[in-house]
Amino acid sequence: MKDIGIRELKARASELVRKVAEQNATYLITRRGRAVGVLAPPDFLAPGERSGGQEAWERLFALADGLNVRSDRRKSAVRELAAMRR
Repeated sequence: MKDIGIRELKARASELVRKVAEQNATYLITRRGRAVGVLAPPDFLAPGERSGGQEAWERLFALADGLNVRSDRRKSAVRELAAMRR
């Protein structure tokens, strides 16, 4: 799954949706480095999960938890500048 910023998504929406439809690509949508959504084909969830069942929500929340862990490891630019100034 490739990360894509919200601004890039806005600028390339048609192209990205076409890639999702034709190549089953998936994208993690980020805003300021934090995951905020997923752009994925309909079969990203199993057929029984598309109705909004509990299993689909659990899978989505598990995915989100994993994404948040990854984004928290990034260093803050403010902290890095403060360290450089010391």
